Amino acid sequence: MEASGGGGAHHRDGGVEYRAVFLAVPTPVLVLDPHLVIVEANEAYLAATMRSRAELMGRPVFEAFPDNPDDPSASGVSMWGASLQRVLSERVTDVMAIQKYDIPRPEGGYDTRYWAPANAPVFGSGGELRWILHRTEDVTSFMLARQDSAGLDELTEQLQDRAEQMAAEVFARNELQEQNEALHALLDSLDTAVVGCDADSRPVLFNAAARKLFGNLLDGVPVDQWTQHRQVFHPDGRRMSGQDLPLIRALHGERVRDAEVVVRPPTEPRRYFRANGRPVTGQPGLAAVVALHDVTQRRQAARYRECELEISRLAAKPSPPDETLAEIVEAIGRMAGWSAAELWTVDDVAQVLRRATCWAEPGYDLPCHLPDPLVRGQGIPGRAWQTSEPGWSANLPADPDAAQQAGDWGPLRAALAVPIPSATIVLAVLVCYSDIPEAPDDARTATMTGMGAHIGEFLTRRRAERLAAALDQSRDEYVALVGHELRTPLMSLQSCADMLLDEPGLPDDQRSLLQIMQRNTTTLHRIVGKLLDVAGMRSGHIELNLQPMDLAEIVHAAAATARNTATVPITIETDAPATAPLHGDPARLRQVIDELLSNAQTWTAPGSTIGITLRTDPHTTTVAVSNTGARIPADERDRLFDMFFRSDTVRHGGIPGTGLGLTIARAIVEQHSGTITVSQPDEAATTFTIRLPTHRRPPADPHPPTSD
Repeated sequence: MEASGGGGAHHRDGGVEYRAVFLAVPTPVLVLDPHLVIVEANEAYLAATMRSRAELMGRPVFEAFPDNPDDPSASGVSMWGASLQRVLSERVTDVMAIQKYDIPRPEGGYDTRYWAPANAPVFGSGGELRWILHRTEDVTSFMLARQDSAGLDELTEQLQDRAEQMAAEVFARNELQEQNEALHALLDSLDTAVVGCDADSRPVLFNAAARKLFGNLLDGVPVDQWTQHRQVFHPDGRRMSGQDLPLIRALHGERVRDAEVVVRPPTEPRRYFRANGRPVTGQPGLAAVVALHDVTQRRQAARYRECELEISRLAAKPSPPDETLAEIVEAIGRMAGWSAAELWTVDDVAQVLRRATCWAEPGYDLPCHLPDPLVRGQGIPGRAWQTSEPGWSANLPADPDAAQQAGDWGPLRAALAVPIPSATIVLAVLVCYSDIPEAPDDARTATMTGMGAHIGEFLTRRRAERLAAALDQSRDEYVALVGHELRTPLMSLQSCADMLLDEPGLPDDQRSLLQIMQRNTTTLHRIVGKLLDVAGMRSGHIELNLQPMDLAEIVHAAAATARNTATVPITIETDAPATAPLHGDPARLRQVIDELLSNAQTWTAPGSTIGITLRTDPHTTTVAVSNTGARIPADERDRLFDMFFRSDTVRHGGIPGTGLGLTIARAIVEQHSGTITVSQPDEAATTFTIRLPTHRRPPADPHPPTSD
């Protein structure tokens, strides 16, 4: 390790055994961890303090070196402790004044000593403080010589003062040289890049990490011109100018703190740095210094998390699927640091891959123009489809699969293809491109596979939604068709039965048969009406007659009817205000209340009570119908509103019904922009709750009047 011509330091390793070098350094050096526990000491330090390595290793430093208990004025622990705390809090080197700090003798007692110490932080690769170097020099002889000269005559004192001044200057010069050597050694031991410049912005101080990052720019190129030779960016992707560089900002007098800088070394990925810099005064030839802590891995992990959150946000938007996929692929490309990204989807009919969307930075849009479709095994996407495994193309120009798509890949150098599965089949393939050669990276592969899984969930959900919508539409169309086809013959049967019943002299046995026919056709007619109601409401073909109304009147009228028609002795209690203004369809809402009361009567035991409660406020009107009959089984609760659903108890108990009443009730409530829910199975009473908006704006007239 030697000083560079520019005032910095650089390594010439040659297989140096650094621990042996440390132990042999003639200056006493002690190594502490951040908890101020001794972890290492060189031979010079052990000799100076008359201690063995076994006596010191693993002990708190002030337990190993306490103050002299016989000296009331001893301040070594407090002075040394204050310096170490400054290193821990400010993360800077602290040079202490010469101090008296007695050390214990092996045979007992304390030996008077004077020391010239300095404490310096040592950082790890992630910028964390790993150790503190305590370098010291025994200056006891020098200090005692100063004290013994006090009794000489004036001439001797003058000569002594001059001698002391010269000695102090020599000592200071030697100390400065030693500090510089220690500083250079410390700088070269750091993974953090350190660069200092003079007043003309020329680099005069740098370490090995800086040389690796900036190369020959450190050989006299002014720092404000570095952006002409290196790609340097702000965190948001904008190119930095020379005046934006943290070192130039520090040169202009600014204290730079935690500034984020993105550097693009030649043929290497972007690297992210946290920069701290400050102007320097009182040091000839050094005007500013900056430290660049590499936070690339931490920043990439944060960007990947942000990208996954953005994908989740985009996937939840109610946008058209094609638009959403384009936004997701762009987010992956920009936020995960790729030059281009594309998504290929599998055509189930043709069994080929087709490019669904593509994004690229300016100048890297070659993949977006390559031809498609691709068959299984063809090209980079086809290979991932065939193997169902993510695969790297570390060198596009030399990859035979890549050659099936293009002979010249322009500035692109590598690609990663990630298959997007759903169960055992591949739905799509995500391909990301880089403009630098890439080594296959398991961590990055896993991250991109996770992002691909988000796309797979989105595609699966959208496919399920399309199938569900198509199934619902087919079912509603089928119900409507069957309903209309049944209504005509039922009307004919009912009319014929009515006419025959009006015939005079009809025998009793024939009249009985006709009455059975009449009742059953009426029942069938009612079922067909409900079917058509459900189909019409689900498809939006039945319009509500919305008008100002009083829901309290509906509730009271429905309760009165239910009391009059009850077939078993029950009590129906109503708790409702005098009025409950609402904008809705009175007939349809009455149909809902009747259905809930009828359902409650079906399950209420004789002598029980049914409660109907109405509450209203400026925003919401709530109706609750409860009964204390048999509880709804937990496995049936979520199916209560399904079309044609009838529980096992109903079917086996011979209770009449169609399984359409609650389905119609929910459709009517939802047409009013409301909700209908049922209580949990473990609650004492079964309660159906309707919530409706109190003030619902009437729909706009599709045919507004026009003025002549």
